[in-house]
Amino acid sequence: MYTMEPRASFTPQYINPETKKSNPPEEYFIFRPSVVQQAVQNVSRFFSEDEDGQVHSSWILAQMSHWGTEREVLAFLCERSLLICYYNFLEMGSCRIFRIPLNYIDTVIWGPLSYSKMALNKREGNAVQVKWDKLRAPPSLMSWWNPWTEDLSYINLIQHPGVATQEDIRDMCQLEQFMEKLTEMVKLAHERSPLPGRANGPIILQRPVQIDTSIGLVSLLNSKVQLGYAKPRWGFGF
Repeated sequence: MYTMEPRASFTPQYINPETKKSNPPEEYFIFRPSVVQQAVQNVSRFFSEDEDGQVHSSWILAQMSHWGTEREVLAFLCERSLLICYYNFLEMGSCRIFRIPLNYIDTVIWGPLSYSKMALNKREGNAVQVKWDKLRAPPSLMSWWNPWTEDLSYINLIQHPGVATQEDIRDMCQLEQFMEKLTEMVKLAHERSPLPGRANGPIILQRPVQIDTSIGLVSLLNSKVQLGYAKPRWGFGF
C-alpha cells in the first residue's frame, strides 16, 4: 500500500488565494482613516467655552515660519478665537495650542509666497498671513535670527502638501476657503467686540506674502525631508 519511502517524492504545494487589492496607506499620518477625527476630538477637550465660544470649523493646514520652515497644524475657527494646534500624530496625544482672539486680528493678507532672489528653497502657492498687533515694534535681531521664536505678531498659514483620498478630509485642506471663513468671522468679531483704536475693523489685503529668509539652508533641508510632517520615513514613522 505504501512505498518504501512515502515522503521521498513529496513536495508541498503553495496556494495563492486571490485577494482584493486594498488602497495604499496614506503618505501622511493625518490623512489615515479616523486619525484626524480622533485628533480633533482629543484637542477639543482643551478649548474654553468662555474664551473660544463654539467651534465653527476645523482645518488641516501647515504653518510656515519666517525662516521658511514648515510644520502641519490643525486650525480651529471658533466663535471668538482662531486656535492653531501643534498635534503629535505619532503619539496621538501631546499637543500645544496657540490662541488668537479674533477681535485682536487687525490684518489678513492673502497672496502668493514671495522670496528673496538668493533663497534656495521657494515653495509655490498662496499663503494667509494673520497679524494681530500692527503697532508692535519690530522683533529684535536675536528674535529674528531664531527660527523658533514666538516673539512675532503674525503667523503664515499655507496649504498642506498632501492630497487626501477621503473627500471630507480634502475639504478640510482648502486654504482659500479657510481664508474666506476667517475673514468673515474676524469682521464679525470686530463688530461684536471692538477694541479701542480699532473701530474701523480689520484690514484685508491681497498681495504677496513675504518670507524673509535670505539663503534658506534650514528651509531647504526642512522642505526636502518634510521634517514638519508626521509620515513614514525609511520604515520608521516620525
